[in-house]
Amino acid sequence: MFELIVFFTSFKYIFVEGGEQALVGIGVASRIGLKQTLKITAFGIVVGIILYFVFLKFASFVPTNILEIALGIGLLFFSGLMFKEFFEDETKVDTTKHKITYFYIAMLEAVENSVALATFSLIQLESALTGFAIAIGLIIGLLLLGTVKKVPLRITRLIAGILLTSTAIPLIIYGLNVPSPEVLHWLIPPLR
Repeated sequence: MFELIVFFTSFKYIFVEGGEQALVGIGVASRIGLKQTLKITAFGIVVGIILYFVFLKFASFVPTNILEIALGIGLLFFSGLMFKEFFEDETKVDTTKHKITYFYIAMLEAVENSVALATFSLIQLESALTGFAIAIGLIIGLLLLGTVKKVPLRITRLIAGILLTSTAIPLIIYGLNVPSPEVLHWLIPPLR
């Protein structure tokens, strides 16, 4: 039973976070080009894999509440950028700003996903990694099918902003040890 809980928690967390980055990546690709977006994404994946093993090895040395607060604040910053872009004039194009923003989002997601996956792996390794693999496979499948590409760019920004915010606020709540309903833990699990 516990393996099933870890599997679904890992799947849900990675699917939401990975889907969030896929939406942001699609929005940014139209601004900076697919090649640049793929380079930044690949770099983020490599950083995430390295951090996964680092956090798995040294998890007991990192205060989780500080990490949750820092990740939450970072996600709120980027959600603000997504909401700002949603309301911006489409004719303005600053590719440097979009490259830097997407780079930071990719790095933040790499840290967040690697910490979360390492935490789930400490609880039950096989179930956590299975949930991760299925979530990533589903995201890639949806991207290859073009399902996500059919969504207008402005809407992807709005959705990405909402998803970033809905992840950030619970992380900050958990980091500050504010009492929260159990349903919040099921929707966005804490990192501990």
